[in-house]
Amino acid sequence: MKTISIALVIVVAVTTCEMKELKLSELISLENQEESLCESCRMFINGISSAIEQTLDWITQEMEDFCDDNFAYNSTAIMLCKKKVDKMVEKIRDFVVLEDASEIICRKFYLC
Repeated sequence: MKTISIALVIVVAVTTCEMKELKLSELISLENQEESLCESCRMFINGISSAIEQTLDWITQEMEDFCDDNFAYNSTAIMLCKKKVDKMVEKIRDFVVLEDASEIICRKFYLC
């Protein structure tokens, strides 16, 4: 009877160690997965932010070229046109550009 009890204790101890090891490896895996998701999210948000900035810069340049082409030889009209373009693009930028850092945005989505 004493031998069976010792064997049972050993089986329980080994099983517990294996379960704890399994849980630990799962936690490490989840942590690595979370870091990967966080990094992917940050890269995605930074990519979107960069694309928005590039698009707004392109719009500004195209509209300034429009002002130059359509108000040739009238420097006052060109200057006024460019000023209006800058104002409108700035309003769009304020509306569209992401205010929070990518890390904060990803935390809001529970990815970091």
